[in-house]
Amino acid sequence: MYAVQMLLHSAIASVLIDCAFIAWDLRSPRVKQQFRFMAIFLPVVSFPMFQWLFPGRGDVYFRLGSLLDSNKWLFLEMWGGVPAFMVWLVIPAVTSFVFVLQELVPIVVSQLEQMRATGQTFADEVDSTMIRKVAGAMEGLPFSENSVEIFDDEDLSLYSNTGFNPRIYVSTGLIESFSSEHLQAAFAHEIGHIQRSRKPTLILAYIIRTVMFYNPVAMVEFRKLAQEEEKVCDDIAVALTGNPEAVVEALNMLRPEPEEYNPTSHRRSIKEIVSAFQQYSLDVILKSRVQRIGQRLGSEPHWGVPYFITMGLIIGINYYVV
Repeated sequence: MYAVQMLLHSAIASVLIDCAFIAWDLRSPRVKQQFRFMAIFLPVVSFPMFQWLFPGRGDVYFRLGSLLDSNKWLFLEMWGGVPAFMVWLVIPAVTSFVFVLQELVPIVVSQLEQMRATGQTFADEVDSTMIRKVAGAMEGLPFSENSVEIFDDEDLSLYSNTGFNPRIYVSTGLIESFSSEHLQAAFAHEIGHIQRSRKPTLILAYIIRTVMFYNPVAMVEFRKLAQEEEKVCDDIAVALTGNPEAVVEALNMLRPEPEEYNPTSHRRSIKEIVSAFQQYSLDVILKSRVQRIGQRLGSEPHWGVPYFITMGLIIGINYYVV
């Protein structure tokens, strides 16, 4: 009951949240994050909360008057007597496989790559011109240039780690390709991630999302939450640099070339197809971030009432979905 209702409740919450964005024309990524967090958090606590407050919620009489009784369709027989419940199990099984393949494994691989990059980073072995360029780009930013590490890599790579001793890691390829303004915009974006790490909403959301590893709605909502986080850090980069044009140009320089995701022949390996799809998805995400910065959207100052109305609707409707 808990697993089924978590999935149903998160689906209803996701739909209502998207409707709220349209109804109140909510566009700020910070505000959207607050709303999307409800789709991940509320389904986890709603079932035990409802059962604790209303012990009779799961009995037959309550189900007869509910908006949706999952027992009515989970035990329907399909395709020669196979219950719908067995078909439903395919959804969490596939989602769990995707969770391991696309989230847990990449996290481990990324951590190993960052450890290797950190181990081979030595500022005194880098060309002095690059060091001066990094120092110039860091001027005016609330971060010490001594906490920026340069590693030898031709790819355009930039990432940061947080914690008690946050650092920014940048590749020689990115330093060579970016101008000082573009480099400053990129650093400012990473500083945004470091600053935001002190408000670990995304970490808490990921922990809760991990509890619902079988839930496809939670998986989609968390990815949307992470995309909104990138947009928040874009706004921080614009605020720190005062140069939205440089932020836009830096994002455009990180977009993959069309030939990286457009098929050039009918005979492509599965690995090439997957890589092309990933590059296309990256290009779409970066393009949307560029367009949003160009629109110069501000934050919604009065979103509290829509937020609590949406939360009330989610709780109220989900109470009658068993």
